[in-house]
Amino acid sequence: MFKRLVPFAVFLGILSFFAYRYIMSGHTHDLPLIAITQIIEHDTLDTVRSGMMARLKEKGFEDGKNVRIVYQNAHGQLTTAAQIVQHFTNLKPKVLVALSTQSAQLLQNVSQQQHIPLIFTAVTDPVAAKLVKAMDVALPGITGISDYMPAEPQIAMLRTFLPNLKVLGVLHNPAEVNSTAYLESFEKAANAAGITIKRSPLTNTSEAVAATRRLLGAVDAIYFPNDNTAMAAVAGIVSVAHTEGTPVFANDSASVEKGALAALAYDRTAMGHDTADLVIDALEKGFPVATPIKIGSAIQTVVSKDALKKLNLSIPDALTSAVMSE
Repeated sequence: MFKRLVPFAVFLGILSFFAYRYIMSGHTHDLPLIAITQIIEHDTLDTVRSGMMARLKEKGFEDGKNVRIVYQNAHGQLTTAAQIVQHFTNLKPKVLVALSTQSAQLLQNVSQQQHIPLIFTAVTDPVAAKLVKAMDVALPGITGISDYMPAEPQIAMLRTFLPNLKVLGVLHNPAEVNSTAYLESFEKAANAAGITIKRSPLTNTSEAVAATRRLLGAVDAIYFPNDNTAMAAVAGIVSVAHTEGTPVFANDSASVEKGALAALAYDRTAMGHDTADLVIDALEKGFPVATPIKIGSAIQTVVSKDALKKLNLSIPDALTSAVMSE
């Protein structure tokens, strides 16, 4: 009798477990969904995302507890990014979150058609990307944070290292509206300061080394803006350029941590916190989100000690208060 009861007890245990899983799954799926997507993996966007997740938790919004959070990365593939958008369309989330310009552009129609708030972040020029009509005029249901930074202070930072800077090589992906639009204003400011810009395009990270080599010998330094392709390939860019004695400057602190010489950059963790605040606002108020676009967060100059040593440079007097990265 006992032997017959044991298998039956095991069966009941298994049945109870799956019943519990089913009930909990149904409960979880009733929670408001935050759908997050990112165009490519690199430290800058990852830091924004981490800051956002930390802030959500701090404010009491935890995955599986009172919200569901789905995150998907396109790994630089537009085909994958489009598939993610379709997946999100079927999920019918409460809030859409886009890390980067391309992700935001792909989600824009879903937001408008299904009346789902879209919060974007780390988008350099939301106007050029046609996400908003103007920085102070938010479209219904769409708002976010721009990481636009004026060219002049960045050029001034470059000149503190290289007072005689005449030719600056710029790496960028022509397919990225954020960097292409920004470079128009950056080049005008550089020309006004007596600096010639020499561009070298790269359409994916595998082209980064070749794009960098095209500039060597023809430029005094290399720079890239908030270009996701270049930022994802910074290690390869730096390894080639610095070996040849050509300094590499960036627009984000994560690239400095990966070897770029210096950057005038936004605090990306703080940007993540600000993004989370917008997400919470959208969760609580729904569509539309009538919030003007926020530009940046705290600004800091970051310098790499390792790059200074490799390039045989010293920290300029004007930057003695800069954040030093190993």
